[in-house]
Amino acid sequence: MDLLELDEDSLMEIFSYFCFNELLLLSSVCKRFLYISQRHLRKIRNFELDYRSVAGRDNYPEYLRNVFTSLGPTMEAFRFSGGYIMDETLKQHIVDNLAAHCSNLRYLTINYTILTEQHLRPLAVLLATLHHLDLGRCDLTDESLGEFLRSRPLHLRTLAIPGNPNLLGKFFNDWTTARELEQLDLSCCFSLNVQEMDEFLNTAKCLLAVDVTKSLWLERNKDIFQKDGRSIMLGTSLPVLEYYKAG
Repeated sequence: MDLLELDEDSLMEIFSYFCFNELLLLSSVCKRFLYISQRHLRKIRNFELDYRSVAGRDNYPEYLRNVFTSLGPTMEAFRFSGGYIMDETLKQHIVDNLAAHCSNLRYLTINYTILTEQHLRPLAVLLATLHHLDLGRCDLTDESLGEFLRSRPLHLRTLAIPGNPNLLGKFFNDWTTARELEQLDLSCCFSLNVQEMDEFLNTAKCLLAVDVTKSLWLERNKDIFQKDGRSIMLGTSLPVLEYYKAG
């Protein structure tokens, strides 16, 4: 009997023995295999991309397209850490595929990856569904981050941007869309002047936890977090997820 003559339940059972990369290859064989492969792959809701494995592929644009086409529509969490020295074309492919296919993303973590306006602008489309965003150690600037955060209505509950030494705090200016934000991690943003948060705190009424550890101006302006009768903890407890890792 030809494999294509099998019923769907039988094919699902057979495909359950294939690994992640084998399912990706099978998805390009025919429409029926694509459907069966995607039924398995879309069980993966939290996905971490392995940069080193992807960078070593000659056909990485096609590989990334298959990954995000297969997983993207049902993916809820994505994590990636590329390193400060990485292929710019590869970085843009990842950003563009995230923006194009991950329409239901709730958690986004990109660390140790230089992100400029060129990368943040496409990612802004994800702000419609994101609840938790971590852009730690991404060499962010006040201008690029401010434009990004103000570009869409936000539903963020946690924002983590630790280890971005170029942030002075000016990105808080005119940022009025953080009405659901509960936790904010600004640790190791050494140049941050917390006084820049003054007006922002008037609109971020749900904000209850802030981490400004190692901020240059923390000791001088610590009392800013006690305004309006609110008591904001100096510390955060951000979500920890388990990820399926592949590359």
